[in-house]
Amino acid sequence: MKKILSIIVILFLGAGITQGQSRREWLEFGDVAYNKGDYKLALACYQHVVKLAPGSDRDLVTPYECRPYTPPKKTIDSAAVAQALNDTTKTSPGLVEGNDPRTVYTVHRIAECYRLLHDYDNAELWYAQAVAKPDKRFPDAVYWYGITLQNNAKYPEAIAQFELYQTGKDPQSPEARKATRNIGGCLNAQDSSRVKKEVIVTKLDTNINAGTATFAAGYYGDPDILLFTCAKPGNASTDERSKQGLDQYSTDLFIANRVNGVWMKPQPVRTSVGELNSPVNEGAAAVSFGREHLFFTRWNEEGTECSIYMCRNVGETWLAPQKLNANVNVPGTRSMMPFLSNDGSTLYFVSDREGGQGGLDIWKCTLDEEGNPGPAENMGPVINSPEDEITPFFHFTSSTLFYSSTGFSGYGGFDIVKSSYNADDNTWGSPRNLDAPFNSSRDDAYFTMDRMQQHGYFSSDRERCEQCGPGSGYCYKAYAFQNEPLKFSINGHVYNAETNEPISNALLTFKDVRGDSEPFYIITDSAGYYESELTLNQELYIKAQKNKFFGDATNISTVGLTDDSVFVHDFYLTPIPMGEIVIPGIEYDFDKATLRPESQKILDDLAAFLELNDNLSVEIASHTDARGSDTYNQKLSQERAKSCVDYLIGKGIAADRLVATGYGESKPLIPEAEINAMPTKEDREAAHQKNRRTSFKPIKEGVIMDKWEGKQPNK
Repeated sequence: MKKILSIIVILFLGAGITQGQSRREWLEFGDVAYNKGDYKLALACYQHVVKLAPGSDRDLVTPYECRPYTPPKKTIDSAAVAQALNDTTKTSPGLVEGNDPRTVYTVHRIAECYRLLHDYDNAELWYAQAVAKPDKRFPDAVYWYGITLQNNAKYPEAIAQFELYQTGKDPQSPEARKATRNIGGCLNAQDSSRVKKEVIVTKLDTNINAGTATFAAGYYGDPDILLFTCAKPGNASTDERSKQGLDQYSTDLFIANRVNGVWMKPQPVRTSVGELNSPVNEGAAAVSFGREHLFFTRWNEEGTECSIYMCRNVGETWLAPQKLNANVNVPGTRSMMPFLSNDGSTLYFVSDREGGQGGLDIWKCTLDEEGNPGPAENMGPVINSPEDEITPFFHFTSSTLFYSSTGFSGYGGFDIVKSSYNADDNTWGSPRNLDAPFNSSRDDAYFTMDRMQQHGYFSSDRERCEQCGPGSGYCYKAYAFQNEPLKFSINGHVYNAETNEPISNALLTFKDVRGDSEPFYIITDSAGYYESELTLNQELYIKAQKNKFFGDATNISTVGLTDDSVFVHDFYLTPIPMGEIVIPGIEYDFDKATLRPESQKILDDLAAFLELNDNLSVEIASHTDARGSDTYNQKLSQERAKSCVDYLIGKGIAADRLVATGYGESKPLIPEAEINAMPTKEDREAAHQKNRRTSFKPIKEGVIMDKWEGKQPNK
């Protein structure tokens, strides 16, 4: 992990003495280490270059920077390297004298080493000197100086450097746009209105934050059991490394239980063959909801590659870990930081494999029942930027992906962002910054949160760490947070649907669809306006009613929302008309009162209408055409009306609200004389069909009682 101190293995053993190394040789050794990613060893070598006076080289055949690298004839004495490494723990020296090519080159390299070691305090000091000694081989020094200032929360100074970096560049160039993004991040970081003041962030106690670093804290299938990664003395390591005290930099997986609010002593994760932890580094881990599978990161011995491993659980025991197949672990690349979806079907992870958007990207793949991954899919350019994305966490309840990125406008370093998934069109929303106090000017990552979005954990290197070891003052520590209460509300007006005039004293009923809470009621004011606060994870059925009007209703849900939301909804009430209201599409088999399936679907809508307008009693009327005897038509229509009423009663409508009436042929819409005068048979049949109708008519209206403070708004 980038925050964990790299293990320095001194390969350059020999019989020379410190004074025996020339500037050129120190520089060459430094570049070898730098190109291998061993920035601490590179830094130790570069420090000697700037300490030795120009012209002290014994080999001045050609300038170093003008020729390719050739292996040095001498090796560096281990004591000299050890002393040089020790020097990196001290404050950087003052201004480096000299502008000769080697000195200028080395100053830039030292600045880069400190930046890549995430020691931004020293990086700032050295970049300040680097930008004063421009070198065409380091065209982005001004930009990186701005980055170090941003990481040190010196936002105005960082903005000045980013603006300087933009000078002379095409505003649409990648370089200029990158600087613009960072300027925006600096401005946001200075905006006090973006700070979530009600969020409480607490650093976990030393039982969890032991040793040099702790990160990737997450739930182990229980809110009182924590799974996390920690580097501390006594961790699994080789005998040789332990003798050198390097075990404290080895990262292992631990589990801790919380009892009465206090975290107990963590225990290493164990398998059927002993401890899961190995002499190499184990990183971020994730466990399935039912603890069937455990996925974790493991680095190789050189610390250059990492892969994702999986353990299966049998009888409450983890079996020996198995490395996932090439769908996840592509040789020669890094795959790490796994996270498992709530249903165990999808594995999210981070990789720098080909086919991404650039740098580290978030990928996903489908898992079979045994936990074996299918082909991996990049999360795409909305989620991934050309820079680095890490530590994915998919919050199932809210369908939101939380992760950290350096590729979006942020406070500095890795910032935690979130993107919501829209299942309707299978798209992800633009990532949004979680702002302070979740994010700081340093690196913030490994975000996780409970189902109700009120508690969770993340990791950050925002505080200086005295235990982090030589040459690095900041390491990840685990933090808990208590989220600010999300605020939801709804407001709107109630109108007359025909005139658009506001309706005062209309009753609004708020009913919890899941029945977890009691209904509540409010009434509109003189302008027809209403408003009410809502709570998280509610599904509400809201209806508006007023005597002499048909009601209107809507559904509102706050389930899974991750931001404060204000819903606006207007209701439109239709005045109750005089006379009957035809129910179109009610049909029967010939000469029968049996409802056809199509008619039942229409009556389902009528039942919903009567549930909405629960203060109305209605007459269900059936009519026939004039063909057939009066007595027969009267009997048939009565049976048909009754079949409709019986169906509605079966749907839960109270019987005392329904009256079945058969009118036979006594109330035709089109008189028989008009029908007989029609020119075609088709016209006459259509007219008879209109007369064969089913209708309803409100016959009684109960008073709508306002249960809020006992008022009766309709009197």
